Amino acid sequence: MPTVVLIRPGCTDFDKDERIQGTLDLPLNAEGQEQVKNLAAQIENSGIETIITSSSEPALSTAEQLGENLGIPVKEKEGLKNLNQGLWQGLEYEEVRRKYPKLLKQWSESPETVCPPEGELASEAVKRVQKTLQKYLKKKQNFAIVASEPLATIISCLLRNENKQKICFEHHGKFCQNEMFEILESPPKKSDSKQVSCDDQTEKKDSPQGQGNHAAKWRFEEAK
Repeated sequence: MPTVVLIRPGCTDFDKDERIQGTLDLPLNAEGQEQVKNLAAQIENSGIETIITSSSEPALSTAEQLGENLGIPVKEKEGLKNLNQGLWQGLEYEEVRRKYPKLLKQWSESPETVCPPEGELASEAVKRVQKTLQKYLKKKQNFAIVASEPLATIISCLLRNENKQKICFEHHGKFCQNEMFEILESPPKKSDSKQVSCDDQTEKKDSPQGQGNHAAKWRFEEAK
């Protein structure tokens, strides 16, 4: 199986202001551009042969800068467009928390069932990601994916075949703290007992009743 380097884009002004970006096109700020320069040096020995990303910013700029620095091609894939968060986009996280408390509670418990107002179901994003990735996972070539949050977390969970998934509603500007990439061997074998949780690794996994159907939706299967 190929090794996959999953990369979050560099910092934007929305990250600094703790606003929801979703599918809005936003440029990297000066800090984000510097992050990408530093990232190239960190992943240059990972054996990446191609980078796939969406046509949206800041993912595209991040991918193009990495591709130029590493001398590898970049391919735009519509299926990697970030999760559409509808009317939440552009708002501060705290503002959304005040206006939609019940919906956010549902998001934290069963994110695949939640559709932000005029937005997209996470389960629909899962389907398009599966369809996009299956071609690359069949190859023996290592590749990188540049994807914004929360789509990056969806991709990470799919590639790890996690049984419990949570999409973080807010990241508290962590992408301005250089937490930009993870290296995955994907998909892992079911017998692998060292899978990393998509939740905080310091927390123990729980398995409440009634979660089985949710888990099945998130496992990586080839799209029909």
